[in-house]
Amino acid sequence: MIIGIDLGTTNSLVACMRDGRPEVLTNELGERMTPSAVALAEDGLELVGRAAHDRLVREPSSGVRRFKRDMGTPATYRFGRRNWSPIECSARVLRELKRIAELRLEQPVERAVISVPAYFHDPPRQATLDAAELAGLKVERLINEPTAAALAHGFQERDAESELLVFDLGGGTFDVTVLELFEGVVDVRASAGISQLGGEDYSDALVSAVVERLGLKDDEAVRQALRPAVEVVKRRLAIEERAELEWDGRRVELGRDDLVKATAELTERLRPVLVRCLRDAELGFADLDGVILAGGATRMTLVRELLDEVGCPRC
Repeated sequence: MIIGIDLGTTNSLVACMRDGRPEVLTNELGERMTPSAVALAEDGLELVGRAAHDRLVREPSSGVRRFKRDMGTPATYRFGRRNWSPIECSARVLRELKRIAELRLEQPVERAVISVPAYFHDPPRQATLDAAELAGLKVERLINEPTAAALAHGFQERDAESELLVFDLGGGTFDVTVLELFEGVVDVRASAGISQLGGEDYSDALVSAVVERLGLKDDEAVRQALRPAVEVVKRRLAIEERAELEWDGRRVELGRDDLVKATAELTERLRPVLVRCLRDAELGFADLDGVILAGGATRMTLVRELLDEVGCPRC
């Protein structure tokens, strides 16, 4: 059995093929997504996934998140009286996904295909392989995330040659890739991205706006405590014009315009990456046969509006 793993900045998941159909495997709580987080409990017990995420909300210094951004770098994180590397942290998440797969499949799992950003070069790709080895997994293949998105949408089955743009704004990373598809082959024609930009940054910006609106002390403890409520508001603003946030007995109403204003600088950083990728592919927006939006942050209306503004077609 070979499992498929999406090792994300914010959340990760594991899937397999059963009876010819893809199936995302859930943990004991029925959750498909495993937070990409590692932390230590008060007694020193290692926590991974949901337990680590909840621990970090209460005690931000007890662990780390977003370590995917540092894969292939010498970055380290200090908690539990020692330094942790991005590889070690990723290995803990991969090991948890392996455990979930073995629980659901009721058999040992040792082989995996792992998706990585298209702009990952040799160092972060090797770091991903090293993390998998530490987790007890043999990587059969690293697959580019845009390619995985195209395969998931069945574009490789089209008879005609086509040019496809994958706009991937995840929790912590952003990349744009132009794929050329012909005779069942998916080829990366051009790719560009920013490894330090994603939905997490949009949440940070909205947290800052709420802190200012409520006149709160801007420190890490307050920001971490506010963050879950702000995340809920951000998701609601993707489908509603207004949303209410309640904090410590106080209420503040936020509109979609507030989100746009608070994150305007981040959104403007998306545009040149998109333009550069198409330029490198020697294509114009009119040459595209379709666009795939990947990553949870693309659910924000402001992303769709940006794409409409520059003239991108939609799938």
